Amino acid sequence: MKTVKYNGNSIKVKFNKSNHTRVIDEKIGDSITKAHGTETFTINGKSYVINWSMTRKEKASKTLSFEGFSCGDSEKKIVEFIISKYGI
Repeated sequence: MKTVKYNGNSIKVKFNKSNHTRVIDEKIGDSITKAHGTETFTINGKSYVINWSMTRKEKASKTLSFEGFSCGDSEKKIVEFIISKYGI
C-alpha cells in the first residue's frame, strides 16, 4: 500500500513494482555511471510501464518518467500523476 494525494485527499492505493529492466550505458572501472531501464508499477490492479534513468558523479541521481512527466526518484509523485490522469 502507498498513501498518495488524490483530489486533495490522502488515500491508500495498492501498489507493487515488477519487471525491472536495466541497460548499462557507461561504466568507469567497476562503477556504473549511466544506466536506464523500465519498471512496471501496478496501481490498484492496473499496470503502467515507468522509465527510469540513473547517472552517478559523486552521488547517484535517479529520474523516473511516465508520458512526459518526470521527477526525481519519488515513486509517490509518479503514482499521483498516474492516478490524476487515469483515475483510481
